[in-house]
Amino acid sequence: MGIPGLTTFISNYSEHFLVNYKLHDTYLVIDGATLVSHLYDASCNNAFGVDYGKFAQCVSEFFDELLKCNVTPLVLFDGATEDKKLKTKIIRTSKKIRLTSCYTYGTPSVQQQKKLFTPYKKKIFQEVMEEKGIRYAKCIFEADDTIVAIARILKCPILSYDSDFYISGSLYIPINTLQNDIVRNSADNGYMKHCKVYHVENLFHFYNGLNQSLLPLASVLLGNDYVEQRTFNNFFRHLKLPPAERKMFNERLRRIDATFNWLRRYSLSQAIIEILSRLPKEKRQYVLNIIETMINNYTDVPLSLLAILGIPAEKFSEKHVQDTSKPYKFEGDIDKLIYIEEEAYETNISDTEEIDEQQASNILEKIGLVSNESLINNLPEWFIKEFMMDRYPSYFINLIIRKLYIFTAGIEDYTCRSSGIASLQILNVIYRLLMSGIDKEKTSMKFIARGENVRIKYDCLEYNDDMFGDKLPSLSNLRKIPITIRKEILNTTLGVTSQNCMNDFPSAWMLYVATMKYWIDQQQEQPKLMYHIYSLLLAMLYNIIDLNVGVYRNLDTFQQKFDETIQNIQSARKIKNYRLEYSMNLTILDAIYAVSADDCLIAAPFFISNFEIDDELYSQPEKVNVTIVHSLTEFQHCLKFSMDLNALLGCPYRPMKILKLYSGVLLYNLCNNFKRHENVEAYINSVLHNSPSLERLFNILLLKFKSLSSKWAMQVNVSKYEKQNPEYEKKQESAQENHLEKSA
Repeated sequence: MGIPGLTTFISNYSEHFLVNYKLHDTYLVIDGATLVSHLYDASCNNAFGVDYGKFAQCVSEFFDELLKCNVTPLVLFDGATEDKKLKTKIIRTSKKIRLTSCYTYGTPSVQQQKKLFTPYKKKIFQEVMEEKGIRYAKCIFEADDTIVAIARILKCPILSYDSDFYISGSLYIPINTLQNDIVRNSADNGYMKHCKVYHVENLFHFYNGLNQSLLPLASVLLGNDYVEQRTFNNFFRHLKLPPAERKMFNERLRRIDATFNWLRRYSLSQAIIEILSRLPKEKRQYVLNIIETMINNYTDVPLSLLAILGIPAEKFSEKHVQDTSKPYKFEGDIDKLIYIEEEAYETNISDTEEIDEQQASNILEKIGLVSNESLINNLPEWFIKEFMMDRYPSYFINLIIRKLYIFTAGIEDYTCRSSGIASLQILNVIYRLLMSGIDKEKTSMKFIARGENVRIKYDCLEYNDDMFGDKLPSLSNLRKIPITIRKEILNTTLGVTSQNCMNDFPSAWMLYVATMKYWIDQQQEQPKLMYHIYSLLLAMLYNIIDLNVGVYRNLDTFQQKFDETIQNIQSARKIKNYRLEYSMNLTILDAIYAVSADDCLIAAPFFISNFEIDDELYSQPEKVNVTIVHSLTEFQHCLKFSMDLNALLGCPYRPMKILKLYSGVLLYNLCNNFKRHENVEAYINSVLHNSPSLERLFNILLLKFKSLSSKWAMQVNVSKYEKQNPEYEKKQESAQENHLEKSA
């Protein structure tokens, strides 16, 4: 998560630290988390932040350019959160909750418009990489040290936006310096990409006397994730900060300059003595342990991970992947150091940072969290291998070692319960499978989520045996049991009681519709999902339209190309008095195959227009309907955990291609649209009236889903009755009043 302010500091003095670089004909080790966020922000700058189609296109173009420059990208992702960064993660979750509350209680800023829960961007990123043949892997814990180690083995640059890489000693390309286009390389007539590269030697030249051995001290002093920054308040009173100026406009930037300037005057041991002398005795050993850990921090790269990345054996040897240098050990007596207390002065570091730290500390103290990393040694070999191949989410290891899940905060209706609560039943089954055979005491897991009054809270998820009793297999035996039993575990979790009903759906849709059923079953207020389910079902048709006419998301572009064709189709049909006489006695798959390209052309403008965001929401994002967004976020949580459970079970259902099923912008617009119509089914049929093969497909899909989810079918029927009988609601209110009077 980096050193606060260092990226800004380097950028402000880029003429000293960054040099022009031509990227071509090389390996490039990429920080996956950084790249996903960077490309997502670059492609999705709207209040919804969920246009996965644009994101996928952006990812595809990025890798196409690298490959054209003969760059071999190797992408590494973080695994579980390390203990040292857990508090930072909780602090960031708390801040995000506070920021996104403005959608319910105020007016969001431009930055806050990008805070929507986006659980599938990593999945879509992976899908694009697989299509391109890009190698990627996941570390068991944080990836930074492994990224540095592999870059050293391959003698190639790192691509990231994490300030930790400024002190790693490796060749480092800040991702924001990459230019958008590629150009011809005059040397060999190939292609190259212009960017800027950071050499740590430039830092040493700027601060004469500074060297690599001192940089871990800078990291500790300036507030990485190991030590709370206030620990060194007394030390920073000792430093003389430079005066404020345009490039060092806040105290944090001035501290960075003062720290480097101070360190260059000392040897490593002398600097440690000066730092420890300004700490109380009871804190010295703790800080010294951290300093020694950081100085000796060299990661042995697992050979299995190098194999996953496809690095040829001749590129590395035993000496490359293992560190044989003698570890540093401070020789002095820290208890005999005389404590030096510096004269206090006012600082401009925000008090809110310390408040956030204290709140996170309070939560961790209440939870009584204990990490047990040794449990990783008990995990099956197949699980570790598939985890490193990034087939499982990082939180699996977090659940195993500390029995904790932290829900990602995002835009939602803060007057309702947290959007993650509806998905807890699936998460509970995931937890039980992961811990089976490991946790004999059946300990409850804990989770952190948004609570009331825009505050973060933690709660326990009880180890519930009601659903399966003791019938769940142990993790070590999970892949030994038949796939039919594993599918039964997933069906039971999602409340699917009839596999025959599931078999009515195409295999690519099964997990999606099963999750829709589960989501409906978890609702406290059933009627509120009426429009969402219609939207989810109708939106499933857009991929079929894409397959028939191509992918179009701009209505003007589509109309310029196809308006005349559509008019000719409609004119010809009018002359022939065309109307498809179709039977509803078809399977969904047969109905899909029977969809005509002409019908898709006619229906496409309706779908494309709903992929576009109302311009008013760009200038007035407070008009976003958070009730709709909240429900869609709820569904995304459920779908995310369904996909994760399916993966853990070895995919008894075919893995979904999210890009082909889910578009947040489309769903939001459809929900908003449907709320204006009393009879949604009649409205949808009117929209598809001139595309009869699509109309038939939708109605068959709707019929099959009502068979799968009788609860939703009943809800639809009740809603229709209420709207057709105005007196119904009055009678219901009267009945409730009579019941209350009798109860009293």
